[in-house]
Amino acid sequence: MNLIKILLLLLGSLTLLIFPFAYLEYKGSKIYYILFTLSYSFALFYNFRKESIFFETFFSLLLWLGFWFKFSVQIAFLNSMFPEGVGKFNRTQESFDEVLIVSQVAIIALIFSSYVREKLLFTYTKLELNKKNPNNLINFYIKYKRKIIYLLTSSLLIIVLINLKFSFFQKGTVPDIFLPLGINNIFKWLLMFGFASFFSLIIYLEFLSKKKSSNNNLKFGLLENFLSSISSISRAMIFNSTAIFYGYYRLVELNNLKIKKIKFVKYYCFILILFFISLLIVSKIRQSNDFPVGHQVHEYLPIIETENIEEKSMKKNLIIEPVNDLILEVNQILFLIAGRWVGVDSLMAVQSIENKGFNLIYKSFNEKFNYSNSFYENVIKGSYHTYKREPKVYTIYVPGIVGYLYYSNSLIFVFASIVLLCLVCSLIELVSYKISQNNLIFTSLIGNILAYRLAHFGYMPLNSYKILFAILINLLILYLIFKVINYYNK
Repeated sequence: MNLIKILLLLLGSLTLLIFPFAYLEYKGSKIYYILFTLSYSFALFYNFRKESIFFETFFSLLLWLGFWFKFSVQIAFLNSMFPEGVGKFNRTQESFDEVLIVSQVAIIALIFSSYVREKLLFTYTKLELNKKNPNNLINFYIKYKRKIIYLLTSSLLIIVLINLKFSFFQKGTVPDIFLPLGINNIFKWLLMFGFASFFSLIIYLEFLSKKKSSNNNLKFGLLENFLSSISSISRAMIFNSTAIFYGYYRLVELNNLKIKKIKFVKYYCFILILFFISLLIVSKIRQSNDFPVGHQVHEYLPIIETENIEEKSMKKNLIIEPVNDLILEVNQILFLIAGRWVGVDSLMAVQSIENKGFNLIYKSFNEKFNYSNSFYENVIKGSYHTYKREPKVYTIYVPGIVGYLYYSNSLIFVFASIVLLCLVCSLIELVSYKISQNNLIFTSLIGNILAYRLAHFGYMPLNSYKILFAILINLLILYLIFKVINYYNK
């Protein structure tokens, strides 16, 4: 049994474990919850097939987490507590059923687009059969391997340390220093996926030069994600790391090499260890910067109660206080795992709006950054909290692509838009594959970025061109690098 089947077996077992509890607690029509479970389970399994592409795999996983998993866990075990708010959602049977119907339309649209893409556009199983290795690139890498890795690693450490010192780009903050010529955006691009792109190239070339399932440079790529996440105080390290890991796994698989399961298990355990360490470090940095917490974190683990500190109990309290601090951190991590996914709660808030229509989408186009909450928070959820100007930190909540499209109050629009968006993202992924010299690791990274952006869509929607522009710049840089290397080797 390969690792993907093992993963699906674990996810399937988790679904079967949660389902009966959520089924009993669901307040709407039980048949809708059964169909909701079946459609999301099928999409998850369907988009891990060999013919699926990276965008589809990651998008279906994010939708499963944001809709089925989040909804089921909250109603089954947490008394239907949605900490980030559901606006004016009235929790009636009809309202719950409508939310599940819209959710199913969205996931069926993804399944349909995946089927169309496979039949009419491309699959990696076919593309990999006819690919040609970039021999000039491989020879250049072998010749200058040490210098390339040293230069890349040095650049990473310099940028990470400078950004930690001056905060040119850190998530949830407004920089104190704006560098000329938009240099802040260079820091943003490098830390979000620029360095990850370059390390994915190194991992790919290492694989091509040795054709082995083990790859020490994979660990360098994962360490880059770790350092970049801390520097940008991001809690999303797991996404880029998983994309690199999964891209490498597919690369080995599609090249018909024997996959050492234990080796890949160790790689992913390494990712998880780095991820949890990054969460603890980033949490401490955010606390020191007085980051606002706009949601209630459920107490999965209870805090140890302490009595008034007396002289004789000082030693005891010196032990208990650090333990309670650790419990708070663990509760925050568990909350991120169980409830921080974007999806169903946002759709619940949208469902509750009476004046839904295309006019809401049109109005959202005028959204601009300020310290008040987003269009989604103010208009959809009815929250008018304004963050302080000092310190310059803020929290943004988004509706996600499904909730955003349902501003229109049209199921047809939701279905057609998701099909179109998925096909466009598929084509962007294909272009990334071609330009990167058939680099499935880099392609996986781009697919993950597109899926993550759609799953977290809805804040200043017209600014979506920026992520597309960043991907375009990334592709252009790789194209020029390859052109120079080919010219040099003539």
